[in-house]
Amino acid sequence: MNIVKICGLKTDEEIKQTAEAGADLGGIVVFYPKSKRNIEIGDAAELVRYAKENTQLKMVAVTVSPDLFQVSEIERCGFDYIQIHGEIAGEVLERTDIPIIKAFNVRDMNELDKYKDNPRVCGFVFDASLPGSGLSFDYSLLPDLRDLTNTGKMILLAGGLNPGNVKEALERTGLSGADTSSGVENDEGTGKSAEKIFRFVKNAKN
Repeated sequence: MNIVKICGLKTDEEIKQTAEAGADLGGIVVFYPKSKRNIEIGDAAELVRYAKENTQLKMVAVTVSPDLFQVSEIERCGFDYIQIHGEIAGEVLERTDIPIIKAFNVRDMNELDKYKDNPRVCGFVFDASLPGSGLSFDYSLLPDLRDLTNTGKMILLAGGLNPGNVKEALERTGLSGADTSSGVENDEGTGKSAEKIFRFVKNAKN
């Protein structure tokens, strides 16, 4: 069964909808104010608490090149995973207590070898050049992932995925996980659409 992550969650209701749809992971953007989906770390802690008390959803802190203090704050919130875009400082890689999901885009996929055998890295996200933009990318740019498929590490495809194209994208790439944020937003772009979340999870799982 494919792994599905809904990212950019900002409310209890969105977490509830994501869990009820059957998603596996819920993502919350922290320490990245450039994103419209970024929320304060205190608010993130409340959302994680809600998820743990009311759902089976595993929660992922999504951030960019965090420092050790930011990572410690993320751990204190009770997140299950931390998804890191950009650079991972050496001290962060060595001292992080929760599993790391390393995100790549079309500009840095050649760095996969730096992380694929690290036991602290439990999975990977392959995204477009501008994460969170809702844009796709040329799947021929994906590195050879055959040696990762039997390691037990998560491998998630992201970038421009929505309920209408996620099934085909997973079939084309042969990957077993899908990650979306803007692809399940409401028409106004102000929050998530429950109907789109349900359709996305259903199509990705099938």
